[in-house]
Amino acid sequence: MKILLTTDWWTPAVNGVVRSVTLLRRELLAQGHDVRVLTLSPDSHSYEKDGVIYLGSRSADRVYPGARVRFAAWNRWMRALTDWRPDVIHSQCEFSTFLPAWQLARRCSCPLVHTYHTVYEDYTRYLIPSERCGHVAVKELTKLLSGRCDAILAPTGKVTDLLNRYGVSCPVYTVPTGIDLEAFRPVSPADKPALRRALGLPEGETILVSVGRLAAEKNHGELLRLLAREPAGARPLLLFVGDGPVRAQLEQQAADLGLVDRVMFAGMVPPGEVVRYYQAGDAFVCASQSETQGLTYFEALACGLPAIVRADPCLDGVVEDGVNGWQWKDAAGFHAALEAFCAGGEVREQLRAGALATAERYSAPRFAAQALEVYEKALDRRSRIPGGLPASVPAAASGVGFFLCLWLGVWAWQKGLLTDLAALQAWVADLGPWAAAAFIAFQAVQVVVPILPGGLGCLAGVILFGPWYGFAYNYVGICAGSLAAFGVARYCGRPLLERMFSRKLLLKYDRWLGQKSFTKWFALAIFFPVAPDDFLCYLAGTTSMNWGQFTFIILTCKPFAIAAYSTGLTVAMNTVLRLL
Repeated sequence: MKILLTTDWWTPAVNGVVRSVTLLRRELLAQGHDVRVLTLSPDSHSYEKDGVIYLGSRSADRVYPGARVRFAAWNRWMRALTDWRPDVIHSQCEFSTFLPAWQLARRCSCPLVHTYHTVYEDYTRYLIPSERCGHVAVKELTKLLSGRCDAILAPTGKVTDLLNRYGVSCPVYTVPTGIDLEAFRPVSPADKPALRRALGLPEGETILVSVGRLAAEKNHGELLRLLAREPAGARPLLLFVGDGPVRAQLEQQAADLGLVDRVMFAGMVPPGEVVRYYQAGDAFVCASQSETQGLTYFEALACGLPAIVRADPCLDGVVEDGVNGWQWKDAAGFHAALEAFCAGGEVREQLRAGALATAERYSAPRFAAQALEVYEKALDRRSRIPGGLPASVPAAASGVGFFLCLWLGVWAWQKGLLTDLAALQAWVADLGPWAAAAFIAFQAVQVVVPILPGGLGCLAGVILFGPWYGFAYNYVGICAGSLAAFGVARYCGRPLLERMFSRKLLLKYDRWLGQKSFTKWFALAIFFPVAPDDFLCYLAGTTSMNWGQFTFIILTCKPFAIAAYSTGLTVAMNTVLRLL
C-alpha cells in the first residue's frame, strides 16, 4: 500500500506528533508498505530527502515556539506526489500541511485519514479572551475539517467522545499512539546508581520525573505546590525534563516555596537521551489536564515507572490505582498516593510490574496494525455507502429513472397527451390527488437521485397543475428532496459525493469550503438559479452547517429560484410554440 504521512512537525523537533509519526512510518515500512512523508522545510526552499518531502515554510514563532507555516504553493514536489498516487493519505496536523493533504486526496481520489492530536479547547485562551467563544470556534472548525476527511483517529476515548459531541461528519476510531518498547525499557536496579551518576542525579533519593514542555497548560506549578505541602524531611526530589516559556517562573516559584534543593531542571535534552531520565527515576508525575493521550505517560510506564498523575479521562483504563500508579484529583489524593508509593520496596515492585504489563498493550506493531485497519475501512467506505450498498447505486438509480421518464414520454406521445395540452391536463385531473402526490414524490426523488434537469421538473409542474398549484407542488417536493440530500450527505460523508458527481464539479466548488462565509454563498446560490442546487445541498451536508441553518435557507430561498425556473421556462416554451 502507498501511504503518505503529512505533518507540520518533523525531526529534529521533539513533541508527541513527531514521535507518533516517526514510529508509525518505521512500522509501516517494516511491514513492506511504500511510505512517504510530507512536512515543512526549515526554510523557504522545498526539497526531498530520504523519502521525506519538505515544503518551503516561514517561521511562526510569534504564534507558537518552533511553529512554521507553509510558504510554497503547488510545486513540482506536490505534482510528484500526485503522479505517485498514494492509496491513503494520513494527516497529522490541522494547519499548514492539512490543505495540501486534502488537495492531494482530491486529485488522487484516495481517502484522507486524520489524527486529532490536540484538544484545542485548552489553548484558545491564548487567542480568544472568551472561553465560550473559543470552544464554539474550535467545535465549528473541527466539524468543518471532518467534512474533508474519510476517518479521524483519536488517541483516547476522551478525544473520541469530544469529537462525537462536536458532531463531526466522518467516522471516529480510537487508536492509541504506540511506543517503541525497544527504546523505552527499564534498567536493572544494579545499573541505576551508575546511570544517576552519569546524569548528575543523587543516588540515594526518591526521584519523581516529569517530562514535557514547560508551559502553562501543563500545570507544573501545581506539582510544586503539592510538593511543598509534604513534610520537609519526607519530600522526594522532583526532576523536570524539558524546557519552555514558564521555566523561569517555575524556578522562581520553587525558590519562593523553599524547594530549591528538592527541584531540579534538566532542561531540553536530545530525544535519544530522554529515556535515560525515565530509567533513572522512581515514579512519573504529571498535573496536566490538557492531554489527548500523553505519550510521556506510556513511555514512563514502559520504563517501569509507576504513574502518580492528575485524573484525566484520557487515562481511563491506562493508569489504574494501586496497579501501576494512581490518578489523584486533589492534594489529599496526591499525598495519599505518594505515601503509598514510598511505603516500601514490595509495593514499588508490584507497581513496576503493573507498569510494564500496561505498556505491552501499546506496542508499535499494534499501533501500526490498528492504523492499517482504519485505512482499509476508509478505502472500503469509498467504495461502498453505509448500509452495504455499492457506491454505484446512486448512478444506477439515476440512469433507471431517466429511462423510465423517457419511456413515459414516449407513451404519452403515443397517447397524444404531449400534442394536446387540454388532453394532458384532463388526464391529470382524472387521477385526482394521486397526481399531485406522485409529482411531489418525483420532485423530491429527483433532487436526491438526479434524473432530469431540475428546471424541466418545475416546468412540468406548471404545465400539469397550473401556475399556483404547480408552484406549490414544486416547492414542497424540491424542499423535501433538498432536506433529504443534506441528510444523506451528512450520514455518508464525502466519499458518496465523489461517486455521484464529477471531479471537475467537486474541485470547482471545493474552493467555497475554505471560505468562512460558506453559508452566505450557499444561500445566495440557492436564491439565484445559477448554480447546481442539488449538488450544493449534498456539499452542504459535508460541512459544519447545522440542520436549522440549512432548513431556513432552503425554505426561504427556494421560492424565488422555483418561480424563476417555472416562469422563465414557461415563457420560453410558449415562445417556441408560437414560432412553430
